Amino acid sequence: MPFQMTHLHIAKNIYKLFPEKINNLPQFYLGNIAPDGVHNREGYISDWKKASHLCVGDEPWGLISNNDEWIKNVQKFLINHRDSNDFYFILGYCCHILSDIYNNIAVWTPFLRKNPDQWGKGYSGVYHQESEKVDKILFLRDENKDDFWVYLEKARPIDLCDFISAEEIEKHKENLLYNWYKDKELPDISAHKLITLESINNFIEGATNFIVSKIASLI
Repeated sequence: MPFQMTHLHIAKNIYKLFPEKINNLPQFYLGNIAPDGVHNREGYISDWKKASHLCVGDEPWGLISNNDEWIKNVQKFLINHRDSNDFYFILGYCCHILSDIYNNIAVWTPFLRKNPDQWGKGYSGVYHQESEKVDKILFLRDENKDDFWVYLEKARPIDLCDFISAEEIEKHKENLLYNWYKDKELPDISAHKLITLESINNFIEGATNFIVSKIASLI
């Protein structure tokens, strides 16, 4: 699924489209990275993401095919929390998941059909390795990245229902702010075939349009 800078660029696009409806940008940005905070849980297994990402059904993470049901579940979750004091965080949270659903439809599932041996490879798989390098380039080449950092430093993590904790989200935020992007050397992506700068920029645009089509009437 998309890496953190991709999620943040999508979030920025959505904010630009709905500035009058998103009144707490720190919480919105934090929500946009929060679902992956489950990675910080001791003994992490990939299927825990099914809960944190509001998945429906019994298919394992990475093989989910019921995208329409998944979308409806995310929309229902957003509607049920419209009056919450944490709405802007939850809106960001749902945008993250909808980005992942768009990725599942447009990128991951087509890739997996052609490369079934890649399922379950996780960090050692082509998708992950290429995505990680492109994500780093997005960070290093983004002249406005400090804006994300300023807002994220102000953001307050929350316990969300029973599937992710404030502590897990805080650890995820701290890793993003202080650990993951310390190395300033641009990685070589010249041999990439799946995830390139062009494809990720196209994905950001496509995911933005996809999310807007799913949330515009709900916020």
